[in-house]
Amino acid sequence: MNLTYLINHLTAKFVSRYGQLPFSFVVYTPEEQNIPVGTQPPSFEVYIRNKTGLKALKSFNQLKIAEAYIAGHLDVQGDLIKALLFQEMLSDKNIGIKTWRRVKPLLVGLIKCNPAWIAKHYDANNIQLLATDENYNTYTQGDYASEEDSLEVGAERKLQCAFDSLNLKPNDTVLDIGCGWGSFLRYAARRDIHITGITLSKHQKAYTEKLIRDNQFNAQVLYQDFFTFKPTQKYDALVMMGVIEYLSDYSRIMKCIAKFVKPGGRVYLDFATSKLPFGTSSFITKHAWPGTFRMVFLPQFIDAVRKSPFEIVSIHNDRRNYYLWSKKVNERWEAKKADIVAQTSEELWRTFRVIFAGTASVMNKPSHKATAHRVVLEYPVDFMS
Repeated sequence: MNLTYLINHLTAKFVSRYGQLPFSFVVYTPEEQNIPVGTQPPSFEVYIRNKTGLKALKSFNQLKIAEAYIAGHLDVQGDLIKALLFQEMLSDKNIGIKTWRRVKPLLVGLIKCNPAWIAKHYDANNIQLLATDENYNTYTQGDYASEEDSLEVGAERKLQCAFDSLNLKPNDTVLDIGCGWGSFLRYAARRDIHITGITLSKHQKAYTEKLIRDNQFNAQVLYQDFFTFKPTQKYDALVMMGVIEYLSDYSRIMKCIAKFVKPGGRVYLDFATSKLPFGTSSFITKHAWPGTFRMVFLPQFIDAVRKSPFEIVSIHNDRRNYYLWSKKVNERWEAKKADIVAQTSEELWRTFRVIFAGTASVMNKPSHKATAHRVVLEYPVDFMS
């Protein structure tokens, strides 16, 4: 089928659903034919490098197009975030991938699957740190007063917000689940908090252990699965930043953390959410966060909290912060392309570019099917005690 017709058809679907196309773009074929869409200066340019790229683009399949880009059969120059707004116009019929992600943990057990699944994204020689804020290496959304705030400013404000919401005081104990590269750990340790982090990333663990040694923090980090963790104490507070998406079973999560937190203690969580209970794309499952990863379905999460001992202290919509964080991370990632490719590969740079730009695009889609939240819970105590 004629490529010009297909591109115009795709654009018409977008306009039909959302009322307008808020940007222009150009598609270049291997024969150097250009297909312009829109009348404004183009926000991005798509280059079809060969027949494989052309076939992928004509498939209108999300995964095939993404993989063609990663392999270099397609190029996108300019604003990839805007280009990825077309994702909802594309199909995602990859039944084998979506079925296996659910069947495998049933066959071999979730706990056996988790280490490899986590390593898929996080054991990349800490290359993601080139895109995060320089002070804390925070790998979840910041808190931005304005779009001009840097990643560093957003991270500082977010960590302070989390710290304050937990009502922490010197010598309190905190369990940091999925502690990443020690963002909250170092923020809290500098304020005389005794903190334990757990992670299933060996690279993150080594990085955070060195951070603890170099700064002589009163902290420790363990290579530990959340569902098999058996602490020898209860904690004054618990932190889960960008973690619950991987754990998926909200009722089981609530039962676990109820054993970890002292009465009167608080829990801080932040996470991406979806209007649908299951909506993870095949690309995310195959190339970014494998297995049971899914954005949180808030009604199910709230119901699990309702059935737990915890009370909800606050829920805050964080979609704008999540969008700005991923947009700023993507900008930093693109700016450091030469260093990243020299240390890893062009394919890895392209893969994470799709992840970062895709996240920003998802958080700013006209359908608003995805958003993000931060939540504070409390294990209540009797006011008369």
